[in-house]
Amino acid sequence: MPIQALQYSLERFSEGPTQRREDATYQVARLCALAFCVNRFEKRCKGALFKTMHLPTPTTFALPLVLNASRLLAGDQALTVRLLGLFDMLRRAIAFHDGRMTWWQCEPITAATGERCYAPTSWNIPWSDDVLREVIERGQPCRNASRNAIVHYGAPIVWNGRLWGVLELRGDNRMIIGAEEQALIDALAPLLAAAIASDQGTTEALTLTARQQQLLETLRAELEAPLDLGGLLTFLLRWALDATGAEAGAIALVDRERKELVLQAYEGYGRDPLSRDAFGEARRRWSWEVGVAGKVARTGRAAILRDVSRDPDYRPLNPEVRAELVVPIGAESPLAVLILDSPRSAAFGDSEVAFVNALCDLAVNPLRRALHYQRAFETSAHLGQVFASMPNGLVLMDQQGRVLRHNPAWLTIWGLPPDSMSDPFYIPLDLVPLLLPRLRNPLALTELCEEGQRSPTEIQSLLVCLNNPHQELMLLSAPTRDSFGSLTGRLWIVSDVTREREADRLKSEFLSIVSHELRTPLTSIMGYTELLLARDFTPGEQREFIKTVYDEANHLYQIVEDLLGATRLEAGNVRLDRWAVSLRQIISDLVSHLNNQIGGKHTMLIDIPPHLPPVYADRDKVRQVLVNLITNAVKYSPNGGEIRLTVTGHAELPPDHPKGEFVRIAVSDQGIGIAPEDLPRIWERFYRVDNGNTRRIGGTGLGLSIAKALVELHGGRIWAESKLNKGSTFYFTLPVATDLVRR
Repeated sequence: MPIQALQYSLERFSEGPTQRREDATYQVARLCALAFCVNRFEKRCKGALFKTMHLPTPTTFALPLVLNASRLLAGDQALTVRLLGLFDMLRRAIAFHDGRMTWWQCEPITAATGERCYAPTSWNIPWSDDVLREVIERGQPCRNASRNAIVHYGAPIVWNGRLWGVLELRGDNRMIIGAEEQALIDALAPLLAAAIASDQGTTEALTLTARQQQLLETLRAELEAPLDLGGLLTFLLRWALDATGAEAGAIALVDRERKELVLQAYEGYGRDPLSRDAFGEARRRWSWEVGVAGKVARTGRAAILRDVSRDPDYRPLNPEVRAELVVPIGAESPLAVLILDSPRSAAFGDSEVAFVNALCDLAVNPLRRALHYQRAFETSAHLGQVFASMPNGLVLMDQQGRVLRHNPAWLTIWGLPPDSMSDPFYIPLDLVPLLLPRLRNPLALTELCEEGQRSPTEIQSLLVCLNNPHQELMLLSAPTRDSFGSLTGRLWIVSDVTREREADRLKSEFLSIVSHELRTPLTSIMGYTELLLARDFTPGEQREFIKTVYDEANHLYQIVEDLLGATRLEAGNVRLDRWAVSLRQIISDLVSHLNNQIGGKHTMLIDIPPHLPPVYADRDKVRQVLVNLITNAVKYSPNGGEIRLTVTGHAELPPDHPKGEFVRIAVSDQGIGIAPEDLPRIWERFYRVDNGNTRRIGGTGLGLSIAKALVELHGGRIWAESKLNKGSTFYFTLPVATDLVRR
C-alpha cells in the first residue's frame, strides 16, 4: 500500500508545479511523508523505486527537514521571508557559512537579471557570480574552492525542463556536500520551484491589519485632493517613512523613453545624495541599468534587501544603510519607485512591507494625474520663459486693444523704464503719449491699430523712427486665435532694426564713397596718360603730367590702405611694435613730410614742452594717427587758418580715462566745425557729416575710426570738442614709458 500511494503521488507531482501553491506544496508534503513511511517499512523497495523514478534517495534525517520545508514554503509570507527560514533549516544538515538564492520570474535568465535573497550572516566577503554563471550555463551543480579557502557551491533549481533558480552556499573546508547533502538539495528543488512559480511578487502576498486598512482609507481621501507633483511625492515619502520607521528614503520618477530614473524627493540622508557636475548642478538622473531601484523600474517587481552589502546591484547613497526596500508605483509600467533605507537589517517586517506596497498601489492614479498636470505646467513654464527671454518686444492684446501680457523687452526696446506703464494698458492710448517727444510720425501707430480693427485677419507691419537717440523699430502685428480657431486679438512684435538698417546704410555709403573716391584719381590718371600717349610734350610738361599721375596714384594707394587697415583692425590682426620712443622726434619728421599738404593757406604751430618723457608706443602707428588728424584739420578748414599741435605732459584727463601716466596730444583747427548731434558719430566707419561742405571735401570716412582703434590699442583714449564755424580740437593720449615698461 505505501508503495502504490507513493508511486501515485510521484506520478501526479512529476507533471510539474501547479498554478495554486496549496496544491503543489500539499503534493510535495504527501510525497515526503510517504517516502518516510517507506523508509521505515520497506527499505529495499524504496531504493528501487527512487532509482526507477530517477530521483535521489533521501536519508532518514533529511525527510523531516523536507517535510518542514514544504510547510514553510507553502506559507503566505513573502517569498524572501520563507527563503530566510529555509536557510535556517538547512544549517541543521549542512555546515555552510552563508547562502544566496537567485530566482527568475521571466526571461532573460542571466546572473544580472535575477532576484536575490541572502542568508543572514556576519561574513563581509563579497559574493562572486562566477559559480552562478557556470550553473546557469551547465544546468548542473558546481563547486569552486577559492585561494582564501572559501568553498562556493551552487545547485540549479530545475523542474519540468526549466531553470527556476540557483541555490548557492559558501563555507570553509568543514562544509561538505556529499551524496546525502546533494540528495537533500535535490529533494528541495521541486519545493523551491513551486514556491517561485506561484509567487506573484515580493510583497503582494502580505496582508494588511485592520488599522492599516483604516489608515489607507484616510489617505485615499487626502490623495484625491489636487496635489502638485512635488507635494504629492513629499506626502507619499513622509507617510512611508513614518509608517515603516525607515531612517531615510527617496522617490524617483521613471523616464521610460530615456531609460533613466529622475530623483524628485528625498529625506533623512546624512549628506546630499546627489553628485554634482562640472557646473555645480545636481545630477538628478541616472540609468535604470544601475542599482536596485533601476532593476525595480525595469521589471515592476518590488525588492527587499536585508543586507545591501551582499547585493552586487546595490549602489550606496549612504554608508550607514543596511536594509533597503524598493517598491514600484505602478506594477506593469512603473511611474516611479519608492526607496526606503535603514541601518537596521530587520527594519522592514511583513507589516511594514504590506503597508508600503498598498500605499504605492493607492498612489498610482494620483501620481498619474499629478504627472499630467506637471507636464502641462512645464509646457506653460517653458513658453513663459521663451516669452520673457525673447530679445524682441512682445505684446498680446485682446480685440479691443487692451494689453493682456507683455515681456520685459517690450518696454526696453521703446526706451521706457519698467514702471512707466501699469497693467492693463491700451495701445495706442497709453503708449503714444509716452513716446510723443521721440516719434517722427505719431499718427502711424494709431493708424496701425485702426487698420488692425478694420482687417482683423490680416498681418500688418510698420517701420517706426525715433529721435534722441536715433532708433528704427520694425513693428509686426498678427492675429491670434484660440483652440477653436476664433479670433481673440493681436500679437505685436517689435524689433530694433537700427543696426541692421545702419549696416545697410553703411554699405550703401561705402559703395558711394569708394566709387567716388576711386573714380576721381583714376580719371586723372587715365586723362593725363592719354595726353602723354596722344602727343609730344616738352620735358617740363611731361614731368608735370607724370607728377600729377604719381600724386593721384599715391592718393589711390592711400584709399586702399585705409580700407585694408580698417579691415585688419576689425579682425583684430593688428599687432603693435612698441618701444620707448621720442614723441618730439616723431612730430619733427612728420611736419617736414606734411609741408606740401599743409599748403599756403594754413599755418602749422607746434607746442612741445622742453622736458617731455618718452612714450611707450609703436612709432609707425602714432605717425599714422597724427597724419589722419592733421590731414582732417587741413581738409575741414578750407579757408585756411592755424593748425595747432599741442603736447602736454601732465594734462587733465576725462573722468573715464584709464589710470596711469599719460601724455596728451591735441590737434586744433579753425575750420567748419561739427554739429553737436554729429559729434558722437564721427568715430563710426564711413560716417560723414551730411552737408554741402563735406560732400565737396570728399574722403572715405575711415580716418577717424582708424585713429580711434590705434589709440585704444595703445591703452589711451581719443575724443573731440567742436563748435560750428569755429573749428575743432581732437585729443588723444599715449602712455608714458616708465622704468617698469622699459624693462
